[in-house]
Amino acid sequence: MQGEPEKQRSVIAMLEGIPDLLYGFADVGEDLPKDLKELPFAVSIGIPLADAIMDPVVDGPNQVYYDAYRSVNERLDALTRQIQQAIEQTGYRAHAFASSERTDFVNVAGDFPHKTAAVQSGLGWLGRSSLLITRRFGPRIRISTVVTDLPLPVQDFSKTNFCGNCRRCVEACPAQAIVGNAWFPGVLRESLVDVKKCDAWKIKNYPQFDGLVCGVCVAVCPHGAKKKS
Repeated sequence: MQGEPEKQRSVIAMLEGIPDLLYGFADVGEDLPKDLKELPFAVSIGIPLADAIMDPVVDGPNQVYYDAYRSVNERLDALTRQIQQAIEQTGYRAHAFASSERTDFVNVAGDFPHKTAAVQSGLGWLGRSSLLITRRFGPRIRISTVVTDLPLPVQDFSKTNFCGNCRRCVEACPAQAIVGNAWFPGVLRESLVDVKKCDAWKIKNYPQFDGLVCGVCVAVCPHGAKKKS
């Protein structure tokens, strides 16, 4: 490891002790807002969503899924604050991004794209839906990010897209917002999904869930769905 191994190990040990947590490290300095570029290293974390919650969402969102969405986001925010504090205790700086907070309402975006850190940290790739896809859980996962100036053991990330010719998310999207193109590093989000169209559909059709969730593309992805006998 480069940097200060003991301080790195203390952070890694904390992450290893958190149940059901996926994590990875990345250098995201080029992708950060100007005021955070001095914190170029990212800790990307993810928490999977249970199959029992996601399987029924193939027919559209329900209250159980919405409650889980909110609960996991709250847990992620608590964890990123915990990670930030652990890093700061080593003498380095850190900043935790909210797991699901929209700060740019025109472009439907937050302060930082969690998927950027997740892909570069090796957690997965982006599907045609522009969602993070992991080998183990598919897109059935919520993610968040902490950035820091503590040098972390980053590695080259895989640029492989395992979607192949699959178009299940494209065909299942009730808003018809998924364009259908395959992801590759550097592709623009707009080439994959019309986020404004997706957003408008959720607001119009799922007001009981505050227009925040749909989840159909998550549920139908074969990388997360279990094979049914």
